[in-house]
Amino acid sequence: MTTNELRKKFNTEFEGRNWPMTYEVDSATYGNVCQSIFDFYKCQSHDDTLHIKVGPNNGILFKNIELILIETKERNE
Repeated sequence: MTTNELRKKFNTEFEGRNWPMTYEVDSATYGNVCQSIFDFYKCQSHDDTLHIKVGPNNGILFKNIELILIETKERNE
């Protein structure tokens, strides 16, 4: 899922109610979010310093929700 698709999903799924603290995503979605954050900050910053928010479970924060990478069978082997 792309970052824009995830953003739309959050806005639709959690509209009008409390947003969760964590949300499980697959590795492709997690990677897309990380890349979007890198791209955004690279365009906004004039140096190579990047600050990323990480939650208590070591997941990256996106729209104040900690993304948790779903463990796949391939990763466990």
